[in-house]
Amino acid sequence: MKAIATRKPVINSMPEPKFLPPRLVINAVEGWGKTTLGSQAPKPLLLMARGETGYQTLYGSGLVPAVPTALIEDWLGLLELLHELAQGCEYKTIVFDALNGFERLCHEYVCARDYNNDWSDKGFYSYMRGPDTAVTDWVGLLSMLDRVRAQGVMIILLGHVIIKPFKNPAGPDYDRYVCDINPKTWGVTHKWSDAVFFGNFLTIVDEDAARRRRGIGGDQRVAYAERCDAWDAKNRYGINGRIDFPDDPTQNWATIWQHISPRKEKNNGNS
Repeated sequence: MKAIATRKPVINSMPEPKFLPPRLVINAVEGWGKTTLGSQAPKPLLLMARGETGYQTLYGSGLVPAVPTALIEDWLGLLELLHELAQGCEYKTIVFDALNGFERLCHEYVCARDYNNDWSDKGFYSYMRGPDTAVTDWVGLLSMLDRVRAQGVMIILLGHVIIKPFKNPAGPDYDRYVCDINPKTWGVTHKWSDAVFFGNFLTIVDEDAARRRRGIGGDQRVAYAERCDAWDAKNRYGINGRIDFPDDPTQNWATIWQHISPRKEKNNGNS
């Protein structure tokens, strides 16, 4: 039997704290201001999945600044671009708009490579084998993003949300907001990220006792940084509960950053 090479781990003393560029996921309902937030981040490059036109519409209306953009048409093209950025990057932030579009590019690549472009239940969707196979390629993307991040670049992934029923093993089932991608794709993305924010509008409830309670809307933007039964969220920055935003969506990024930046100041010795 051939011997397996081993390398004994080296135990190092605890290094000085260092703030690393965040890996953020912004999931939000339509119209909340995800793309606007990404365009306001420091020196951004906005990567738009094929078919994503939100930024062009906002820019044409004068609602977002002019920022460098790249339309991503296929999976291998995305990987090639990220490989170049990992060698040296002039941008401070890479923004992905949006997750479901990039997952589709990944699935198209895997379907062509492994399933002869057969999207049927005898091919890519046979027992959901295709999406499961594609998770390995998606993990490769996240690893590539970490290489870009090592250049001092922040990563922001924008996600659309849908409402799906949740099978609750501890009680009655209920609906919750989820990112509009495959659950296994979401699982590895959620684990990889440093913070997942869920953006929504506060709902005003009509409490008239003579009628059934119903939501009548609201225009106050909020984002949640902690998980609850109704949505996924998390953070590694000690952010508690809900973040309230001003009426101006161009302040979305500044509002989020003011909750993250104290950690940067502390770990870089500026406080």
